[in-house]
Amino acid sequence: MKFSTSNAKCSSYSGKHVIYVGTHTGSFKKLEPFQENPYLQTNLQQIETLDKTSKVTCMSFGNKEQTEILLGRANHYVKVFNSDSEVAASSFEAGDGEVVGLGRSDGCIVTGIDKGIVKIVRYPETTEFSVGENLAKLRICCEDQNLMVTGGKNLKQIIKVWDLENQKVIFAAKNVRKDMLELEQPVWENDVLFLDRNTIASCSRHGYVRVYDLRGVQRRPVQAYSPPDDQLSFTCLAGNGGYLYAGTTTVGMRAFDIRKMKNHIHVYKGFTGTITSVDIDATGSYLFTSCLDRYVRIHHAHKTAMVYQCYVKSKPTQILGTDYKEKAVVETDDDDLIMIEENENDQVDSEYEDLFAKMQTVKENETTKKRKNDSEFQNPSKLKKSKKRKTNTE
Repeated sequence: MKFSTSNAKCSSYSGKHVIYVGTHTGSFKKLEPFQENPYLQTNLQQIETLDKTSKVTCMSFGNKEQTEILLGRANHYVKVFNSDSEVAASSFEAGDGEVVGLGRSDGCIVTGIDKGIVKIVRYPETTEFSVGENLAKLRICCEDQNLMVTGGKNLKQIIKVWDLENQKVIFAAKNVRKDMLELEQPVWENDVLFLDRNTIASCSRHGYVRVYDLRGVQRRPVQAYSPPDDQLSFTCLAGNGGYLYAGTTTVGMRAFDIRKMKNHIHVYKGFTGTITSVDIDATGSYLFTSCLDRYVRIHHAHKTAMVYQCYVKSKPTQILGTDYKEKAVVETDDDDLIMIEENENDQVDSEYEDLFAKMQTVKENETTKKRKNDSEFQNPSKLKKSKKRKTNTE
């Protein structure tokens, strides 16, 4: 699909995905590109309740089924949305500052504030501890929810991995070697994530992407990418398998192979602004991105082609993508409605259906006439009596 400033969808895009978008104005929307109207935007929150401080700063799924969405705002409030009922299940105040990270750990909600305060929300008690100022991002490990990674601005906020049970650091990264003037390299971890339980990655406003191995003694990155011209700035990260996808401020998005990161392997085009968030589907085939040019886009991860874009009116700041779960409504004898999932393996025999479709419909008068003839055939005496009556009358 060629670059365009209008809504567009490629005919080859056959994925069934649901996209959730948080915007700079605080609105929270849902898009379903596979529907009859692929550009229809459903607001999941009343716009009248929003103000200038309602900017969506972070979003994440709260469970493996991806039916719970955790949404953090600049006004230090956190909302928990149920994607099935499309309503807010709960809401609470996380602290004083912007929410920069959210996740679930053993059923508890973990929130991170830009001032460096992390809260583990348990009812009726809440655990609170400090991870340092200028916190930029916080994420929970999907494979081990007891692990949390943080990153931010300045050397004190270089990547750290925390044990949430004890609130202690179990891994602290070490900065790369000093430059030729014996000065520390600048640190600004704009986004961090777990590739797996033993591998973490980060991207920076200063133009580098780094990968760390938690199993070794070495605390410096095992793989790293730095542009030769130092004019590149990365904003967000997503990972799947052995690949990293990083959004930039000026030149679109790039893909890296974590086994050799001296050069990127793919470049994704079509953007005219800073990419604010990136997500990838479960199969690793499609990339979902939000951009400050007010567009939401989907790219094929391997072919690098853009297959969908939609103008969302407000500047999108966060994006999440998930697979659509088909459901059907079945009505029982007791007038109770039951939601069941459709089985894709159930196939209809087309020849069997065509056989019934070609059958002629028997009319009521023909049926009555046939029954009458059958009755006369079975009782011939009745036929003789009726003939005699007719003769006598004449």
